[in-house]
Amino acid sequence: MMGAESKAHQFFDEAKHESTYSLIQELQKGGKIIYMRHAATKTDWADQASLELSLDDCSTQRELSAAGKLQAMKIGDSLRNHDVPIGRVISSEYCRAIDTAQLSFGEHETNKALNFLPCEVCTESDNEIYRQRLLPLLSQSIDQKQNLVLVGHDDPFEAITGIYPEPMGIIFIIEPKEKQTFNILGSIHPEDLIKFKPNRRDEK
Repeated sequence: MMGAESKAHQFFDEAKHESTYSLIQELQKGGKIIYMRHAATKTDWADQASLELSLDDCSTQRELSAAGKLQAMKIGDSLRNHDVPIGRVISSEYCRAIDTAQLSFGEHETNKALNFLPCEVCTESDNEIYRQRLLPLLSQSIDQKQNLVLVGHDDPFEAITGIYPEPMGIIFIIEPKEKQTFNILGSIHPEDLIKFKPNRRDEK
């Protein structure tokens, strides 16, 4: 006989599965924006505020760990395996975002609007700049048969949504709307996406 704790755990797992499946179905339709925080890094520090930072020199930045590189590849594989159509892929100019885009999706472009500002503790003025930069990207009209991928960072996303994108590798599914607005449909934890397999009930 299943105890109360086991039942609660099973219910949580089933709810998480249903949420993941529902969001994958939305992506399969196309017309969405995937905001992906870069994959896992070796360390976690505010390189954007470092005086030694150079976007042309990866050694001055946080870089993907071996686990992060594998995570990025598996995320891309999972989206392809679930028939999620991917169109343009746009990354920030930071090495960890570029590497994530390359390992997950291959062909990509960069856009400085996804970059950090040089602040660790950002002011409201900084956050307003983040919002002005990201709003056109998150609300843009896109090919309804494809999904647009944005590979970026935590602070810019939190500034415009109020949501901190944790952990590294998480994806948010966004529906762009008219008049520079958008809806966040939900998010998928990277490990949930990597491990997801439809069950028989899903396929009915």
